[in-house]
Amino acid sequence: MNSLAPYVDRILALGTQRTHPAGTAIGFQRGDRREVGWGGYALSPTDGESGVPMWREALFDLASVTKLAVTTTLSMQLVASGELALEAPVALYLPQFPRPQITVEQLLTHTAGLEAWWPLYCTPGEPIAAICQLPLADDPGTRFNYSDLGVLLAGAVVSSVSGQPLDVAFAERVAAPLGLTARYGPVDPALAAASADSDGYEYAMLATSLPHPVPFGPSDFGGWRTGVVRGEVSDGNAAHAFGGVAAHAGLFASIDDLLTLGSALREGFVPRSVLQRFAEPSAANPAQAVGFRRRTLPGGGVVLEHPGFTGTYLGFALDEPLVVAAAATRLHGTVGPLPRDVPAELPVTVATADVVQLAWQAAT
Repeated sequence: MNSLAPYVDRILALGTQRTHPAGTAIGFQRGDRREVGWGGYALSPTDGESGVPMWREALFDLASVTKLAVTTTLSMQLVASGELALEAPVALYLPQFPRPQITVEQLLTHTAGLEAWWPLYCTPGEPIAAICQLPLADDPGTRFNYSDLGVLLAGAVVSSVSGQPLDVAFAERVAAPLGLTARYGPVDPALAAASADSDGYEYAMLATSLPHPVPFGPSDFGGWRTGVVRGEVSDGNAAHAFGGVAAHAGLFASIDDLLTLGSALREGFVPRSVLQRFAEPSAANPAQAVGFRRRTLPGGGVVLEHPGFTGTYLGFALDEPLVVAAAATRLHGTVGPLPRDVPAELPVTVATADVVQLAWQAAT
């Protein structure tokens, strides 16, 4: 039996009968030793269909792990080549950005003062232009506020500097050199685990103004997906405002892809000096680095990591040869189809943090 099987079973048992993740895959790499385990369903059974069991090579909707895999990785490459400076004002690379005091580093440390989230598919016009015109939530540099909008601007900077759309830049600069199957969607549904049951979670976010108050309701958007989302990104802004290719979400990858990427990043895919610069803790929040979250191991070692809303995760240790990856389809089999009535609360799902905890237990 695979040594990870007990942990796979524990992830599948998280929550209650109505909130268990439909499927999962987890893995770790320690030096040359790699282990991967998987279980449950990539597509849940229904009354009329038998479902699709999970398999090792399944592609997962990475959600915010895209931030690490695409935006942070490409930013490190551009810093290494001297084409991008973290201390430079965003407006140097995006002249349409009207706030010259905000730096690229502040975007990547979530200290730029931007709103955390905004349903850009409810606003007219080009989404990056819409972000540029939104009022600030805080004075830049004064407070940590995890912001998808900041990372979206960072992705626009990367595209401007590289001269390539994000999907092309990732494919040519990261996926091809490392031999990854990872790519932006849409992907063939037969190759992917289901991302979500529907747009029901984000529909509920607009209905309840939770966790981010916004001046929109579900009726302000007419493109809600009513049934299972498979092979397409679940995130509403990535899907509906950016056509599936966004800096904060949209990448699909297997567990092996994540382990390969994590190993490459800690083993010299970018210069060690650049990685160390991006690993520096933010003054506003020591658990945040430049484009990464930071975790401290019991022995004092530092892990650079990022979770994703769909139940995904990638982390790697700076001081030992250890990479941990996880994916659990926490929005599939739990959220349900788009509700007929306006919901009064958010759907109940298991926490990505619980999946990550079990993945680390399996690796250590």
